[in-house]
Amino acid sequence: MSDSSPQLDDQRTDAMQALVDAVMDRVGDSLRDIWVLDRHAQALLYMRDDVAARTTTVDAQRYLDNERYGFITRATYNRLHYATLRYTHRGFDTWELFRTFLDAADGTTSAGVVIGLDADGTCYDFDALTDTVHAVGDEHSVAALTPATDEPP
Repeated sequence: MSDSSPQLDDQRTDAMQALVDAVMDRVGDSLRDIWVLDRHAQALLYMRDDVAARTTTVDAQRYLDNERYGFITRATYNRLHYATLRYTHRGFDTWELFRTFLDAADGTTSAGVVIGLDADGTCYDFDALTDTVHAVGDEHSVAALTPATDEPP
């Protein structure tokens, strides 16, 4: 049984396209890929053609399971520090990874957003990128940014 209603699927389509558009507006042609995930599933929203060609042998599920662990680690960081963890950034030799999480105001839904960017010497404003992602969640709802899944909530 799917947790998706037709109405939520329409909201997901609108919200996910809005997320892609907003991130593209923020970072331009440096955008490599965008994934959304929850505790059980993930969805690819955008992947540039050259990145898709280079990642045909990459196990995305395994990779995103590692990113999904952020649902746990951010709670740990938030308990350990006086400030809230807003995003994670990792630099690789050819690309950079950005990850942030969104939480519904009522605490019932959380979504992760994972974005790949070119490592081209650009000094990305990750705080502004976080604000951009969160603004889409505020406008469309966090639930609309979660992948459709048959897993229990």
